[in-house]
Amino acid sequence: MSLVVKLAHSLSTQTGVRSIESMPIALAAMIAAAKGIEVSNPADMLSALAQTLQPTNEADALTRVRDWLEDINLSTAQLRGVQSLLPVNVPAAIDWTVELEALVDDARYRESFIPISPRVGTAIGVSLNIPADETVACLFAGSATIAWGLATIRPVTLHVTNWQTEIIMAMLAYADGRPLQVDRRNPIETIPFDDGAFTFDESHSPRRGAYDHLIAVPPLSYRMKDGPAAGMLFEAWQVEQLAYRARKSFVAVVADGLLFRESRNEVAFREQLCTRGGLTVASLPPGIFGRASGVQVNLLKIDQTDRHDATFIDGRSMERISRSGREQEDLIVKHLESLPSAPSRTIGTQELAGANYTLLPNRYVVSDELVRMDEALSARHTVRLGDIAKILRPRAPQPVRGDPSEDDVIGLEIAVSDIVDGKVVVPSKEARFPASERLSVGKVRVEMDDILVSVKGNVGAVGIVGMGAILDELMDTPQIVVSQSLAIIRLERGSAIREPRVLAGILSSPQMRAKLQALAGGTTVPSLPIGALQDLTLPVPDAEEASEIEGQLTEFDTMREDIDARIGNLRIMQDALWRKFWNTSPEQQDA
Repeated sequence: MSLVVKLAHSLSTQTGVRSIESMPIALAAMIAAAKGIEVSNPADMLSALAQTLQPTNEADALTRVRDWLEDINLSTAQLRGVQSLLPVNVPAAIDWTVELEALVDDARYRESFIPISPRVGTAIGVSLNIPADETVACLFAGSATIAWGLATIRPVTLHVTNWQTEIIMAMLAYADGRPLQVDRRNPIETIPFDDGAFTFDESHSPRRGAYDHLIAVPPLSYRMKDGPAAGMLFEAWQVEQLAYRARKSFVAVVADGLLFRESRNEVAFREQLCTRGGLTVASLPPGIFGRASGVQVNLLKIDQTDRHDATFIDGRSMERISRSGREQEDLIVKHLESLPSAPSRTIGTQELAGANYTLLPNRYVVSDELVRMDEALSARHTVRLGDIAKILRPRAPQPVRGDPSEDDVIGLEIAVSDIVDGKVVVPSKEARFPASERLSVGKVRVEMDDILVSVKGNVGAVGIVGMGAILDELMDTPQIVVSQSLAIIRLERGSAIREPRVLAGILSSPQMRAKLQALAGGTTVPSLPIGALQDLTLPVPDAEEASEIEGQLTEFDTMREDIDARIGNLRIMQDALWRKFWNTSPEQQDA
């Protein structure tokens, strides 16, 4: 455990200092001791440390640090606790990056930062390849460790409004002699997340052209509540407000969802980005935000150039991913070092428009296998899935939550787990709906020969609805509906691909599943946009090929039935053998 974190824990547990205050108090005490400020009274020691600070203006966070140290709110007993707990021999050469690392990694203080470790933050900064003589400002508390790394070789300004983050980062920069200035004027207020948050203050924003580069790590997945931008993702809104204030580039960490969701606002936002040009999107590996985080994020970079296209970089594909937090961090740092040479592709605005301005790198930078698949398709007669089939994502009404009624509509809900070997089996999950929703339930039921594809979570599972799955419905028992993780593909009559079984066979191939998964994205759970499914390019078999495919599919079914029968016979034989061991009858065995 680091010196500062150890002292902070002791202050919190032994003297009653609140956790939110124990870390900055411990940090201040360690800095004073490391700088050789020796006074018998801890209050005088902290006051003496305050006198050594030289803030440049009122917005400098060192101003708040100085005022706080001179009027620190501790009882006499707590001050004595600080004195008694402070190590006798404090080394003058403390590695303050190690102390910051321990702070970010400690669950008690992690809420002060979006937990990008100093090593990962430094690696992100290095990957941006910003010349040492160009000016940089970092925005929001989430960018604190990126700012820390960049300030190793250049002056950097960090704009934050979180009290604890301001004080800790300002004191660490002062202790390390690092040219990192913490500015309390964040252009967009985000703390706390209440009705006063997400307001833009022009007087606090970087002046247009004041910095060569702006780097933002905003709060993710929050939406604007009020005003003209109500409902818009904050990640998108802050890009609109800040991106074009930098002289050379603006970089923001954004979640996958912003780059592929098909809502009107988000598509319009992405279209605006693509139209203005100078866009680069690099996907980042899993684990950027800490050991337990499953948030998938990207670097969105906007260069102030006349380039009217977009470059996509696959920075997510890693040869190996570790379950160990420390080992995974090592892998991420090494991977980010190679980001400038990662697989990439530049796309024109026309192709981007055809993809509904989806900006996920895995949509455009594909594996060698998928490249070979696309090359093979180019030599065949093909068709767009949306041109031969209806693709439905029906939403069932809310099921009954209280006591059931005789008038309730009873349904069986198909889940992804009900797709087995390319078939939809009879679902086991029962759902009850109010009688008033009978018509709505009818709109989400499946039909014979419907093809179901999972578009959320386990993306790409494909199954066709046959007699087994709808037998109960034909006998006037529960209706069959589909879960929100599934989409329905309903082949149109007279289409280029005539038989649903043939279409299901094409869609269920390993190559097509790999394609579907490559098209998926999501902040935490992979999700396949319906637009991407509609745009899927499929090979069209000629009549002879289609007949051969149908024959082989029938043969597959026969083989599966034979395998199932053999497995059933094997179990019967095993059961008989085990009964023979103990000389028991089937009735005794069951008892």
